[in-house]
Amino acid sequence: MTERGRRVLVLALGLYIAAWGFGTDAMFPVALGLALAPAAAWAWVRFLDRPMRLRRRTGHLELVEGQSVHVGLEVSADGGPMPGRAIVVDGVGDRAVAASVIRAGRVLRGRYEVASALRGRYKLSGAALVIDDGFGLAEARIPLDRSDEVIVYPRIYPLEGLFTDAGGMSGEQGRALLHRTAGYDLHSIRDHQRGESLRRVHWRSTAKRRKLMVKELQDTPRDEASVLLDCDAQAVVGERPESTFDYEVRAAASLLHRLIESGQRSALVLHGAAYTRIRVGDGADHWATALGALAGAEPDAPRPLAAALGESAHAAARVDAARVFVVTAAMSAALAERLLALRSAQRDIAVVWVDAPDFAGNGSDTAQDAAALRLTRSGVPMARVRQGDDIGRSLSAPTLRLVVANA
Repeated sequence: MTERGRRVLVLALGLYIAAWGFGTDAMFPVALGLALAPAAAWAWVRFLDRPMRLRRRTGHLELVEGQSVHVGLEVSADGGPMPGRAIVVDGVGDRAVAASVIRAGRVLRGRYEVASALRGRYKLSGAALVIDDGFGLAEARIPLDRSDEVIVYPRIYPLEGLFTDAGGMSGEQGRALLHRTAGYDLHSIRDHQRGESLRRVHWRSTAKRRKLMVKELQDTPRDEASVLLDCDAQAVVGERPESTFDYEVRAAASLLHRLIESGQRSALVLHGAAYTRIRVGDGADHWATALGALAGAEPDAPRPLAAALGESAHAAARVDAARVFVVTAAMSAALAERLLALRSAQRDIAVVWVDAPDFAGNGSDTAQDAAALRLTRSGVPMARVRQGDDIGRSLSAPTLRLVVANA
């Protein structure tokens, strides 16, 4: 019974006492009617209270941030009468959405809309069907045990070439990122055989075993590009959907999409609370997995990217590719130092810098500008993204941007 129903009962009791005290017989029927109304409403609601099933339908197969999400609802039961109308309270992520459902035959149908949805993975769960008597005197809340997920993907910008095609932005003629087509990995160590070159001798094992041991090398392809997304929580500036991290995610998605379109074997690496690496080949399922990871990405890295790259084990895992595109808003002297060290270790590095000070309205930051200038002067290609910039234009080839600007 609702709060209104309890108040009507209290009023009925008060009228009955007043009628008895003053001897007013005409008030007895009124008091009795007021008492029976909540009781009848409670009985009707309890008669309709039975287990029910919920089915959700979304209007789009692939939702992109900024679009409105339309969720259709269909509630059914195994038998018995259905109410003429009811309310479904559905849990969308961390908030509740109420939608009216109306009887259509043996089911209740309705829909609700989440306008201008933000990027993310939304869990639809914890729904309940609320049935009342129409006067708000009694209600029943029937749990609808069903869980669904709606993925809102980041916006992908078409890229006409890549900003790395003309090298760095230092004003000098930069070098394009190279394709390292093959390399050799140490597979095992075995005994030396007569006639083999001494160049393959593994001297440490030879000294330990007191006989010649050679390295068994395995040819391993290295023509792979990685898009490394920095999920540093300390570098986030602004509110969604115009925060620095949202710009980072869109840039990473656009870069990865461009690499796949060009036939480049690629991988997505997330530097967050958990290390995530998703290799993307020709299969569409791998691309969907990577895009889903970007949709649910959160700025939750426990430490800066520069600190992680400072450890050899973590650095090897995050930059295990010939070409590495680092997307970050945490530009610093330490990060520049780590990236230049990787570049000297035969890694082709490119940087997409989302300018956090510009998002904060503080203009430029001298330390970050100095770190970025050091990278570009060392020949590292860099794309700088400020608030309000067109990401597709910022990441495209500089020559094509110049043609568009002069058109």
